[in-house]
Amino acid sequence: MSAVTDAPKASGIVRRFIAEVIVAPWDRIDSAYKGQRVGRLSARQGAFVTVITTCLMLVFLRFVVMDRTVQAAFASTLCELGGLIAGDGVRELMYRYHRLMVNCSWVMGCFLCYFVVPGLIVRQVFGLTLSDFYLKPRNYVRHLPIYGLLFLPVGLLILVFAGSPDFAMQYPFYKNQQGWADLLIWEAAYGVQFFALEFFFRGFVLRGLAAEMGSMAVLTMAIPYCMIHYGKPLPECLGSIIAGITLGVLAMDTRSIWGGVTIHVAVAWGMDFAALGQKGVLDKLN
Repeated sequence: MSAVTDAPKASGIVRRFIAEVIVAPWDRIDSAYKGQRVGRLSARQGAFVTVITTCLMLVFLRFVVMDRTVQAAFASTLCELGGLIAGDGVRELMYRYHRLMVNCSWVMGCFLCYFVVPGLIVRQVFGLTLSDFYLKPRNYVRHLPIYGLLFLPVGLLILVFAGSPDFAMQYPFYKNQQGWADLLIWEAAYGVQFFALEFFFRGFVLRGLAAEMGSMAVLTMAIPYCMIHYGKPLPECLGSIIAGITLGVLAMDTRSIWGGVTIHVAVAWGMDFAALGQKGVLDKLN
């Protein structure tokens, strides 16, 4: 295909991005959500429950799930349970991959706080379904070009910063790869964590606040979302502000978190494999 015919297509995607992300969604979000009930609860009650749940989950994440001692103890407990159930051979195998077990204990804690507890609140307190909180992949394929456009500058930044000391220190998150098997198991678990994170911030928080706050729920959500990136490299932390707002608008406008899940997992895997490639680890795996 010639560059002449490619150019109009590219400009069309950009115009669609501006229309669907920057201009139109804010009013549509206000008209669709503001003043509505959140299931059994009024708009204000729904916002109250959402804020309290969000605060408690983030506190639990910070002081329990992120605690290295807790992670190591939980991983060792899993290894011992594996040995009790399946024998000493399984125990030895699990201890061989103890670092992977530690990382997976973090994933399980995140899944509990980001998905399980909020999901129970959705069902038991709000009296709604998870689909009401954007769990269905509505118009997923239609919006993929938008998410692809979002990923393009991020992908370029990954390539630019992959060789920096800060990037190398932070990534990959799992640094004890013994082969392709444990690396791929970790990357799959890492992806599950991002699914749960997207549900929490772009589903639970947004839908719970939107009836009271309308489109301002997006800006409110962006604050704690940025704060969970403290400790990450500065460009990533700053980028989380733009990403949080953009993905929030798209999630509310499309009523689906799956585009955000796709781009988040793609970015996370891209950063991990870029770091592994820079360190020459990939060539040594078997």
